[in-house]
Amino acid sequence: YKKVNNLGYKTAKRRIAMELRDMITAILIVFAGGDPTKVFKT
Repeated sequence: YKKVNNLGYKTAKRRIAMELRDMITAILIVFAGGDPTKVFKT
């Protein structure tokens, strides 16, 4: 992730954590019967 996105260690670590959290949140929303596009509007 660090090499592909040309980032420093701390930035890569922070971004992968944010992306992982967003993926987990989206999965939980789908399992609960919701629509993740309503939560993530970007």
